Amino acid sequence: MRTLIVCAISLAGAALVAQQTGVFSVLSSTVAPGKQAGGYYLVPTNQMLRPWGELTVIPGRPVDMAFDSQKRVLAVLNTRSILFMDGSAGTKLAEVASKPTSYAGIAFRPGNRELWASEASRNGPDSILIVQISELGMPGAISRIDLKGHPVPVGIAFSADGKTAYVAFSRSNTLAVIDATTHEIVKELEVGMAPFGVAVSKEHGRIYVTNRAGRRPAANDTVAPSAGSEVATDPVTGSTVSGTLSVIAADTLAVKEVPVGLAPSDLILSPDQKLLAVSNSHSDTVSLVDVATLDRHDVKIPTFPDAALGSQPSSSVFAPDGKTLYVACGGNNAIAVLKASGKSWSVAGAVPTAYFPSAIAIDSQGALRVLNIKGVADTANGRGAFNSTQYKGSLETIPALTPLQVTSGTREVRAANMPQYEPAGGIANLTSLGIEHVFLIVKENRTYDQVFGDIAKANGDPKLVMYGHDITPNHHALAERYVVLDNFYAGGAISFDGHQWLEQGFVSDYTERAFASSPRGYAWNMADALTVAPTGFFWQSAARPLDVRIYGEFQIAAKWDPVKRTAQDMDERDTLSWSEYWKLYKEGKWQDAVGARSGVPALQKYCSQRYPYSSLSIPDQIRAEEFLRELAEHEASGQLASLSILTLNQDHTNGTRPNVPKPAAMVADNDLALGRIVEGISKSRFWSKSLILVVEDDAQNGVDHVDGHRTVALAIGPYVRRNAVDSNNYNHTSMIRTIQEILRIPQRTRFLAAARPMTSIFTADPDVKPYEHLTPAVAPDEMNPPLKALAGRRLWAAQQSQKMNWKDIDDAPADTLNRILWWDAKGYDTPYPARTAK
Repeated sequence: MRTLIVCAISLAGAALVAQQTGVFSVLSSTVAPGKQAGGYYLVPTNQMLRPWGELTVIPGRPVDMAFDSQKRVLAVLNTRSILFMDGSAGTKLAEVASKPTSYAGIAFRPGNRELWASEASRNGPDSILIVQISELGMPGAISRIDLKGHPVPVGIAFSADGKTAYVAFSRSNTLAVIDATTHEIVKELEVGMAPFGVAVSKEHGRIYVTNRAGRRPAANDTVAPSAGSEVATDPVTGSTVSGTLSVIAADTLAVKEVPVGLAPSDLILSPDQKLLAVSNSHSDTVSLVDVATLDRHDVKIPTFPDAALGSQPSSSVFAPDGKTLYVACGGNNAIAVLKASGKSWSVAGAVPTAYFPSAIAIDSQGALRVLNIKGVADTANGRGAFNSTQYKGSLETIPALTPLQVTSGTREVRAANMPQYEPAGGIANLTSLGIEHVFLIVKENRTYDQVFGDIAKANGDPKLVMYGHDITPNHHALAERYVVLDNFYAGGAISFDGHQWLEQGFVSDYTERAFASSPRGYAWNMADALTVAPTGFFWQSAARPLDVRIYGEFQIAAKWDPVKRTAQDMDERDTLSWSEYWKLYKEGKWQDAVGARSGVPALQKYCSQRYPYSSLSIPDQIRAEEFLRELAEHEASGQLASLSILTLNQDHTNGTRPNVPKPAAMVADNDLALGRIVEGISKSRFWSKSLILVVEDDAQNGVDHVDGHRTVALAIGPYVRRNAVDSNNYNHTSMIRTIQEILRIPQRTRFLAAARPMTSIFTADPDVKPYEHLTPAVAPDEMNPPLKALAGRRLWAAQQSQKMNWKDIDDAPADTLNRILWWDAKGYDTPYPARTAK
């Protein structure tokens, strides 16, 4: 009988493995993202998902979770709420509304009668939400500990008796010791920079804290800003150079610091409390620290394909026997399984999850519970087509794993991260084209259908067009002269992650966790060292020195000083109005009123100090003027950078706010500037060896009938095909990989290593005919009407636009802004788009 049972279990396990590890089919070259015929999902970062567990969809971007001590209830830290899930079934029991939540930080107080959760807004004030729990584990009354200033609470842990809470204050660089009964902050201890996770060991009388930005800077360190502090950084890349673990004696509160890997996140003690596991998301390692000796052993988590960076371990949990460690790896969309052999640990394999797992736990039955920040990348809006800000995470339940499943799961994780496509065609060897100058032009926030839905020969929906041929004649002329890219996707959802995908082919878990409110600052310009990958920016791995020129990207507010011949920092509140800048432009006096400084100090040497930073108050015509002025200097000298990166941001719009141009006028300004820049390059001596790539950083401010990530992209140049529609599946990392292929730059992140070069857009037969720019039908200075001239929904739209913060990119509520832009373009009686089937 025992033999029969063992055989039955083995056969059942083999059947499950066979079902879960079927080989992925080769993808059509023109496949669209989303659910595929085989039941798996293709996402805009060129990865496939076939989660092994049962998924519970969570609207929002959930980042952290905690079981009560009896594992009856699982509490989830979501974007603006706390979810209470059944500890066995994983079903939703209740939901408590919250303020915007932090990167992490949720814990049951010993005794299971209170739940504490970290709340943090973009500019403060911050708080700790306390939820009273009934005997049945259900939420009741709530209260808050209001925190002074803007400390940004993250990890939360309690002493064994529940009398003391320890909370990481990320922005204050301290650990708060809080009386859990009176809610008074007893003491704040200085720890490392940007503390994140907290764990408490009763056995050794210690509190452990991970520090994302590592040690405090020394006098001889290169430093860069991060949320009001200076952190030690690499002088070339601008990324942080250390990660540390603060070890605090519970009785004396004395602090000792131990080095671990880069960007340490979550940490957890083994069941016997002899070992501490620290997940280092920028080193792709787990540091296993002996708590008695503080000796450390690092285990490398592989990437697929192999690269310098990309598995991104950020959370872990020990199996009850302490001999297995499960690690959530956001970059691999997988759980890595580490096994102990004596005192050494190694990676046994991995199993697939949904999109970007950020937290992991084990339930009372031994099953894994995995929290996935991005679910399966579904951007369907039940009220209106597809939009990139329709966030849906998931809670996944994976039954206890057998060794055979771990072995086979590894094969599936590898295949899912290295999808195979049918050939795209075109030019395989891009260096053979002899292109020497690449221009990457980054714009803001439009979907494909908003601009190109009226191109009849391509896959567009004309009903969704808002800024068609009359408003964007240059975009249309360039697309139709060269290639219409109607299957191109942004890797990110908003500017916060969109610019990071474009400039480094990597987005940190620090950014992926921050979508509730970006509590340490909305560093879309990467003026926060914690967002910068240790591999740096996509061009920095070039084997030979590469001449790079940056116009606008990464920049912060400044203006040119003609006497000192440098840009001087300025308070962004001192920015002039759009009308004042326009007047200076018309008078030819704008030169000393604009400028920029790099928000990433390591990139300052590459940056134009006279090109305007990305303010919505500065017309794109000024950007075009400054670029063309400098291009003329290059024309005279015969010297031009191999790579030029430009921003043109006016297509973001200011909604219908009075005293600024209409949305259509700002989009037209953007179009005209693009046309003028392309014309200037095409008439220069460099044209015959040039390539211009144009793309939006994201597609958040509109809807699309294919996917919320589908966006506007252009390829322009003598070696680009003419009069073609190219429907091959490409995305942000495809565009960057293309630049890397042309300029012989190695790929150092797993996303770029797996990216598809855009070979199909090229031809070996060059055409050097220059481009003549077109003038949009809408003038750039066509202004929104004043409030007194409005009524009804138009008045409401203008009032809402007036309330929005336009100085801080993307601080405007996207859902409201999208409707305002739709009604402004289509008529205020036109219903917002109903969902269109894929």
